[in-house]
Amino acid sequence: MERDLLAKLLVNLTRSHDGVLSQAELVKGFESVLSTLEDAVNDAPKAPEFLGRIFGKMIVENVMSLKEIGRLIGEGGEEARQLVEIGLGGDVIGSTLGMIKRERGESVLNEIRGSSCLRLEDFRPSHPNRSRILETFL
Repeated sequence: MERDLLAKLLVNLTRSHDGVLSQAELVKGFESVLSTLEDAVNDAPKAPEFLGRIFGKMIVENVMSLKEIGRLIGEGGEEARQLVEIGLGGDVIGSTLGMIKRERGESVLNEIRGSSCLRLEDFRPSHPNRSRILETFL
């Protein structure tokens, strides 16, 4: 799928010896994507899932850490924590974890989660709209 190819491209550009894409540029790009995610969902309802798959690839390829991805999602949206409060943050982090589990297995997922010190409960919205995707990992 194209989304998988996009993740592979981002990994390769970040790891290239020429430094085509720096870590700071990658983070800035993801911040931009997260700031518009709420609008993107109107046109592409599976955008959180697709973004989670890209984030998962970044993590399993050791380009970014789960802790950094969690920080980006937590701060994502037009305002900090907006994506979490509307439930999209939980969908993205849940999809990220799902991708890691599918690609590397539950033991690797548990190791990544443990080393990140990320509290998944922090990605639950305060209102009743729970992320079905995130709930499978809680």
